[in-house]
Amino acid sequence: METVLLLFRKGWFRLIVVALFFGTGVLGCACSRVTLPEVSNEPTSIRHVGKFIWFDLFTRDLPGACDFYGKLFGWSFEDTAPGNSNLKTIKNGGIPIGNAARIESQGDKITDSRWISFMSVADVDQTVEWITKNGGVIHIPPKDMPRRGRLALFHDPQGALLAILTASKGDPPDHPFVPNCWIGSELWTHDVKGALKFYGNMAGYRPETRKAGADSSYLLLFREGQPRGGMVKIPWKDVKPNWVPYIGVRNIEAIVLKAEKLGGKVLVGLDPDREDDVAILADPSGAVFGVLQLRITANRGGNPS
Repeated sequence: METVLLLFRKGWFRLIVVALFFGTGVLGCACSRVTLPEVSNEPTSIRHVGKFIWFDLFTRDLPGACDFYGKLFGWSFEDTAPGNSNLKTIKNGGIPIGNAARIESQGDKITDSRWISFMSVADVDQTVEWITKNGGVIHIPPKDMPRRGRLALFHDPQGALLAILTASKGDPPDHPFVPNCWIGSELWTHDVKGALKFYGNMAGYRPETRKAGADSSYLLLFREGQPRGGMVKIPWKDVKPNWVPYIGVRNIEAIVLKAEKLGGKVLVGLDPDREDDVAILADPSGAVFGVLQLRITANRGGNPS
């Protein structure tokens, strides 16, 4: 329980805000010199609003993170900008699926490592205006990034952090799940009803309730007939609301065991009473993510393209 509490703190976000746009102070390079990869290797003009189309890791230990995720999922990490080893492009099977950036602590403050999920929206500026009018807090106003698109960063009314993005050349098309790749993101919240109203109106989600065990349930968030993410009530009072990204795997038991051997932690272990085989893990520097056993072929909204 203590580990979960520490990993879901939110006092770190100011440093993440700087790192999100690859500022000079965090990554040692000017923003104008960094050309980020596009979110899809199949550029289209299609928008899948509500789909999670990109994921970025901000970490206190970039070499350690590269080693951990490389051994766990077979991901490769390549310098995004020549000569700058503090920003990496994450690839799964040669396809870019995210970025990993080194962050630094300020003074005596220890900066938590963190995954940030990016949700597709049709118009970032209009969405930011709507968020502001409906109780959200904007921390990075709409900003254009070369090749990536227009994006912004906000806290929802309960404090969960999320990035929104209108990709410059469209969103990744829906494909069958790809092992060791993203399948969406799940909101942990204390107020499911309020969060569902907020994101239902913002992203047009249609919820479906599924059993998560003998005495619990969770919501799948559908859009365009596809499950794009999930929502679950936090079972602990002191845990902050948070979006947790999920990775689909072929053998979840082996992944969980391997993650522990590599120095990661199991925050929520496998439960035979749950309908799906899922686990919540943390890498050695504290970044939280989920893993899900792949059994179906429909795409839940990751970026396997």
